[in-house]
Amino acid sequence: MTAMTPGSNIPLSAARVTVDVAAPVRLDVSGLLLTADGKVRSDDDFIFYNQPGGPGVTYRSGGGAAPDAIEVDTAAVPPEIEKIVVTASPDAAGQTFQGIEPTATVRDAAGGSVLATFTPPRLGSETALVVMEIYRRNGQWKARAVGQGYADGLAGIATDFGVTVEEPAAAPAAPPVAAPVAAPQPPTAPPMPA
Repeated sequence: MTAMTPGSNIPLSAARVTVDVAAPVRLDVSGLLLTADGKVRSDDDFIFYNQPGGPGVTYRSGGGAAPDAIEVDTAAVPPEIEKIVVTASPDAAGQTFQGIEPTATVRDAAGGSVLATFTPPRLGSETALVVMEIYRRNGQWKARAVGQGYADGLAGIATDFGVTVEEPAAAPAAPPVAAPVAAPQPPTAPPMPA
């Protein structure tokens, strides 16, 4: 097992790997399939609890008892996909990573043996994190420790990688309020000559 540091990488000795991300709080874990330009091909390449499967990549819920995970079957990943980015964000709205040390564990999906671990250092106001990358280089699949934080949550990560994030519908505008109109006053009589 290898303890990774930011920017370090290891070759993957297994064709199917699982990356789980554990912390003292519940995390939402997701994966993004990226092409050479660093973007998804479409929103279908964003794999998470509401869209748990894509070509060669699967989201697995830990059900609250175990960490959520992204499984990558490198043999089934389309050739135009060069990288799978694994992200995490605290499940509680607005919670940051301050005081939370998430740890990503890369495992051989077949046997469960641990290939590497990574705990990003010095986290603070980040509300989402690119934890790890599974990427292809010269025909070889590798894992890279990233630890890049985002202050604008998972939506910020998704947008950076080309996913269309639907904004919550704006509240309908209130109808304009008309200014009160004064009631007409009867004309006043002209002053009488004195």
